[in-house]
Amino acid sequence: MDAKTSGAMTKARGTVERVAGESLGDVGLELRGRVDEIRGKAVEGYGWAVDQAERLSQDLPDEFRDVADKSVDFARRKPLVTTGIIAGVLALLFGAAASRRR
Repeated sequence: MDAKTSGAMTKARGTVERVAGESLGDVGLELRGRVDEIRGKAVEGYGWAVDQAERLSQDLPDEFRDVADKSVDFARRKPLVTTGIIAGVLALLFGAAASRRR
């Protein structure tokens, strides 16, 4: 199962848990549902990003395609490390943008 499908299923399960928790007044179930919704969105987003990177690598010139394919393969094998790298890069970019506005 790919990451987008897995993420969508986790998100849906979380929605069901959250709604059930709200209906039953079970705060624990509601919170677990919210966590699963967030986790599902993150996994779904990761799957989308890797798929986009794979599509973009096909448009690269041959001399760069091998490096891009290795990067996509790494991202598929090490999703947590990849997510951490992406989060770090985004934090640096947003931090740089925020400091320029001052």
